[in-house]
Amino acid sequence: MEGLTAKEAEKRLAKYGKNVLEQRKKKSPVMLFLGQFKDVMTIVLFACTGISAFMQDWVEAIVMVGIVIINAALGFVQEFRTEKTIEALRSMTAMHAKVKRDGKIKDIKAEEIVPGDVLLVKSGDIIPADGRIAESVGFTVDEALLTGESAAVEKSELSKEDCNVYSGTMVFSGSATVEVTQTGMNTKMGKISGMIQDVQEESTPLQKKLAKMGTYIIFACGLICTIVVVTGLLRGEEPVGMLLTGISLAVAAVPEGLPAIVTISLALGVQRMASKNALVRRLPAVETLGSTTVICSDKTGTLTQNKMSVREVYSLSEYLPLICVLCNNLADATEKALYELKDDKTEKSAAEYERVAEIPFDSKRKCMSVAVKNNNGECFLMTKGGADVVLAKATHYAENGKIKRLDSITRKNLQRQNEIMASKALRVLAAAYKKISAQDAEKVRVLKGKSGNVENTLIFVGFAGLMDPPREEVPSAVKMCSDAGIRTIMITGDHKVTAAAIAKEVNISGNDVLTGDEINAMNDAEFSAAVDKINVYARVQPEHKLRIVKTLKKKNNIVAMTGDGVNDAPAIKEANIGVAMGMNGTDVTREASDMVLVDDNFATIVEAVKQGRGIYGNIRKFIRYMLACNLGEVVTMFAAVLLGLPMPLYPIQILWVNLVTDGLPGIALGLDPVNDDIMKQKPVSADKGLFSGRLPFLIIFRGILIGLCTLGAFVAINFTTGNTELAGTSAFLTLVLTQIVHSLECRSETKGIFKSGIRENLWLLSAGAFSLLLMLAVIYLPVLQGIFRTVSLGYEQLAVVACFTAIGPILGGLVNEIIFLAEKK
Repeated sequence: MEGLTAKEAEKRLAKYGKNVLEQRKKKSPVMLFLGQFKDVMTIVLFACTGISAFMQDWVEAIVMVGIVIINAALGFVQEFRTEKTIEALRSMTAMHAKVKRDGKIKDIKAEEIVPGDVLLVKSGDIIPADGRIAESVGFTVDEALLTGESAAVEKSELSKEDCNVYSGTMVFSGSATVEVTQTGMNTKMGKISGMIQDVQEESTPLQKKLAKMGTYIIFACGLICTIVVVTGLLRGEEPVGMLLTGISLAVAAVPEGLPAIVTISLALGVQRMASKNALVRRLPAVETLGSTTVICSDKTGTLTQNKMSVREVYSLSEYLPLICVLCNNLADATEKALYELKDDKTEKSAAEYERVAEIPFDSKRKCMSVAVKNNNGECFLMTKGGADVVLAKATHYAENGKIKRLDSITRKNLQRQNEIMASKALRVLAAAYKKISAQDAEKVRVLKGKSGNVENTLIFVGFAGLMDPPREEVPSAVKMCSDAGIRTIMITGDHKVTAAAIAKEVNISGNDVLTGDEINAMNDAEFSAAVDKINVYARVQPEHKLRIVKTLKKKNNIVAMTGDGVNDAPAIKEANIGVAMGMNGTDVTREASDMVLVDDNFATIVEAVKQGRGIYGNIRKFIRYMLACNLGEVVTMFAAVLLGLPMPLYPIQILWVNLVTDGLPGIALGLDPVNDDIMKQKPVSADKGLFSGRLPFLIIFRGILIGLCTLGAFVAINFTTGNTELAGTSAFLTLVLTQIVHSLECRSETKGIFKSGIRENLWLLSAGAFSLLLMLAVIYLPVLQGIFRTVSLGYEQLAVVACFTAIGPILGGLVNEIIFLAEKK
């Protein structure tokens, strides 16, 4: 088959479109921006703006609108960036395919494939379009993603029923030439994709918690405002003045920066993870990572280096290296490692043989054979494969140049040797051969890879023990998981003994190993009891992986699942966090995942969990900081009204505080570095609220303290000078300074300001310094004094402000130590 011409392919591409699955309709940049204004708190701010405009207080109205627009801009920029990042990821992981164009084999992007193209596919390839087989050799396809059947399906042009292949499925063995019949959304995978597009994404636990918190805050805000306004009116205050006070309290209570800060924290975490080789495809997945309790990991390439090498040879005959060279397609790391057994003598001997036919490896036979002919016209069948499989096919063995009968004693000795090698974490393969007739060799060729009954009565020649060594960083990463309360489970297709040995090397408790056959024999109740104690699964199939993940989830675990093949996609999709391999993973697996590991490294997952926990912790830090500061502002205004004092702060001043001292330090807290201590804590339960632990007490205690210190500075200056403007400016500065100092305290829930290592976050120090400079500008620059209703402060007032500011960290540190000692007891 010559395939299409380039010109004809171009015409068909224009007619049928690109061979891609349509993505969910994207929001335009305009709609993305407008979507930022749907937040309930933003709507409340707009209402406050309307009231200020109605009362012709234009400065306040403009500042409020400015805050809303700044928050909307921050959210828009991040969402827009996220969309672009995901598009770049898709581009980076784009599939390629080999096609015949103009009579030549060309490597093109899979999206350029059109109906009528002739594809060349081989073992390990993802089929990029639906098609019909024209020619094939030992061709089997894994269609688990479409059918749920784990066994590879044999396909052939000679079969009427099994001559079709489908996009997204994986070639398990052999090779084929395929004529493309359908592309893009017209493929079977495309129709499934169309159904998936309609599934609506649920809000994450964090999103639900934040929405609930926002509702509570707005309710409390309305209640406090009503009490204050009614109290003032009952005392005979002017309605207009009390309405302004109510607006001030509303502005003080509403956490305007919360949505933007949460988005920024998540986005910064995504960027950090990207620098650590973890690409997060869905922003909310960052949050779920922090709650992970179980990581189910593939072995090859994730826990190990995927650099197979022969570590031990048990050879009875010089035929062993010759078989390893001749019965070899150099198709994967294992075959390449076996090929390295050759020496000059073997290479010279191999040159005397010509391959006549091949019986490719498949998962049922677990071996591969080739029919070869030497220069003398003699034909041989050479076989390599799983040690137990090849040994079972052998009836004789070669030793010292002689062929001997394989009796029961020798067989048991060889089986024991296999177990000894497997216990050393070696993957053991065996080699065997036999002399066949030219007719038998021709029969293998005509059958195109079907073994028939030719693979029997073999002569065993020896074992080769291969090892894919563990990655150096994995044992410490697994230990870090254990310290963090995260259980690591290894799932592999290897032999039970090999799996246990590898698990031991990487610090996974693997005393009990469960095989796929044993899983099949268990009912749901038995398996549910087993998953609590089994950390190593061997000889598993895709349906076993899916069953493991589902059972762990039913037991209230937050499960991260890794995988690279298309057959891993169902389990990855089912997991709370699906993790795909970036180097060796398939496109289907990546699309089903929440995160892609660029380096296929288990340690990268652990680092991602650490970052996820850090992000969750940073959001808690900001919520603690923001609510304590807002509570302080409410306490200041509320107490002043109840005590019959003049208003310490103007609405415009409160807006300024929320913009400068909530915004800049809040963003800096989102940048707080993640320390290793966070991986010595247990996972955050998905059922726990944001206000677990001592957080509620810290917020209330510090909020009241900020309010009392601010009011104290106002009363002290007003009492000594009788100047309300001077007292108000002093209260304004005290409020800002106490909040800046409190931002430093928020870096730790268990350590005081002097023990939390404030120099570790230079962004926070810089934000505090910049906020202070802006505050001084508001107080001392005449052009800003008129806008913010401030006056210049003298040394006496600054000293009073410094004293009241110092009360917070001193008293807060003492209370923190008392709580720590109480918890220790």
